[in-house]
Amino acid sequence: MPDAFGIDADHFAKEVFGNFRPVMRGQKDVLDHLRDWQLQVGYLGSVEEILDFWFREDAKPCPEMLGLVERVRKSGLIQVIATNNEHRRTEYIEKSMGFANLMDAVFSSGRMGLAKPEAGYFRHIEDAMGLEPHEIMLIDDYGENVEAAEACGWHVHHFEENSHERLSKRLQPIL
Repeated sequence: MPDAFGIDADHFAKEVFGNFRPVMRGQKDVLDHLRDWQLQVGYLGSVEEILDFWFREDAKPCPEMLGLVERVRKSGLIQVIATNNEHRRTEYIEKSMGFANLMDAVFSSGRMGLAKPEAGYFRHIEDAMGLEPHEIMLIDDYGENVEAAEACGWHVHHFEENSHERLSKRLQPIL
């Protein structure tokens, strides 16, 4: 959080994201969660402004990845977003960032009530898309999510910082 909010970023992260799983799984609204924090610390500002700032500042799509998304789209392959985000941020990703127009579907933990790396999360996507596990590839930056998807029979790619070229080479045979 910037100094403009007068909030210590480390304290905010610890207090807000330390117990974020119910929010991430859609069991609690993120604004209610922020209001609870607000009451606890006596913050007098707008939690809506904090949420808007968070969404805007975190909305930095990678140009290389967007190019790859376009190449995959042109190939006709199905693309989805499978994210551990609550429903408000998911809606922001879809509408404000425009990913609803780029993807065939967007799956989020907040809407599903399940979160990666739970096997049920991956099974939900298989069922919703009508696909078999071996027909799906998860590209994710968290190793535990990659391992869980692989255990479910999915193809996987552990995306690490600056590994766009490696991912592009991995997808080349199907593009």
